[in-house]
Amino acid sequence: MAQIKAFLTNLGLLVALSFATGSLSSLFLAGLDWIQHNGSYLYALPLVGLIFQSFKVPAYLIIPATWLSHLAGASVGREGTAVTTGRELGRVLGEKITSSTIFPKAGMAAGFGSVFGTPLAGAFFALEVGEVGKINFRHIPACLFAAFFANYVSLHVYGTKHLSYPSVFLPEFSGAFYAKLALLGLFLALIAFLYKRSESIIIAALDKSPVQGPLKGILAGLILFGVLNIPVFHETIGLGSEFLLRPFTSVAPDFALWKMLATNLSLGLGFKGGEATPLFLIGSHAASGFASWFSLPLGLSAAIGFVSLYGGLAKTPLAATFLGMELFGPSAWFIYFIITLIVLFGSGKKGIFSNQTWADYLPKPIY
Repeated sequence: MAQIKAFLTNLGLLVALSFATGSLSSLFLAGLDWIQHNGSYLYALPLVGLIFQSFKVPAYLIIPATWLSHLAGASVGREGTAVTTGRELGRVLGEKITSSTIFPKAGMAAGFGSVFGTPLAGAFFALEVGEVGKINFRHIPACLFAAFFANYVSLHVYGTKHLSYPSVFLPEFSGAFYAKLALLGLFLALIAFLYKRSESIIIAALDKSPVQGPLKGILAGLILFGVLNIPVFHETIGLGSEFLLRPFTSVAPDFALWKMLATNLSLGLGFKGGEATPLFLIGSHAASGFASWFSLPLGLSAAIGFVSLYGGLAKTPLAATFLGMELFGPSAWFIYFIITLIVLFGSGKKGIFSNQTWADYLPKPIY
C-alpha cells in the first residue's frame, strides 16, 4: 500500500511539474515572439549589461532576464532558459516535497521538449547531459512522461506553434558519399572547437579588464552595441529564428561565421540565454556551405549541421539523433548519431556545460 501511495504521489507531482513547465515554456515563447515582431533595441545593451553585472540573476528570474537580452538584441538562444526553469521547479519538488532525485531531470526534459516541440530529444537531453556516456535508466520513464506531457500542454492548452522543417532523405550510398560525410563531421568538429575556445577567450578577457564592478557591464554592452551595428552582423541580432529554414534552400556560409562571433560575444560578455538556436543556425549554415563545395545534398547537410554541432558541444549524441528524427524525419538517424560523435570527441573535453563530467569507461579527448 505504501508503494502504491508513493507511486501515485510521484505521478501527481510529475503531472504538476510537467504542466507548470509546459506553461512557462509557452509564456516564454510568447514573449520571444512579441520581441521578435517588435524589434530589438540595441541602445539598451549597456543598460542590460549593467543590470546583469550588478545583480546575480536567480533561477526564478531567468525568463525575464532572457527576454531582456533578446529585447536588447543579444545573439542568444532559448533552450538554456527553459531547461533551467524546469530543473529548478523539479529541484524544489525534490527538496521540499519528496526526496526523489528524479524531478530535476524530469523538469529539464519537460523544458527542452516543450520549448522546441521535440519531446524525445528533450527526454534524452536530460538523461545524457549530466555525465557524458552515462544514463540512469531509472529516470527514463519520468523524463519521457514529463517531456511528452509538457509538450502536449504547450501545444494543446496554449496553442504554441513550432516551425515546420522539411523532411530529408538519403541519396544512394557510396564510398565517396561516406567519405564526404566524415569530412563534414570533422569540419563541424573544428567549428565546435573554435566556438568554445572563442567564448572562453572572451570571458577571460572581460574578467581581466581593468574596468571592474557595474562599469564592466556597461563596457560589455558598449562592445556588443558597436559590433552589432556593423552591417555584416545585422542578421545576427536576436534569436535569428527567421533564418532557420534558409540553409535548406540556399547557401549563405558567411552567416555562420558572423553568428558564431556575435553569440560568443553575447554570452561571453554576460548576456543571458541559451546556445541551441544559435548553434542550430551556425551548424546548418556552415554545413550548407560545405555541401555546395563538396556536392552533398543541401537539405541533408543542413539537417546534419543543425543537430550535430549542438549535440556535439552539449555532449548528447542520443538527444541529437532524436532531435534530427523529430524535426527532419527518421531516414538519416544513424548519420546524425555518428557525426555528432565525431563532433563530440573532435571538439575536446569541454562542451557548453561547464559542470559536465565524463563516464570513467569512456575515452576522453586529449585536449
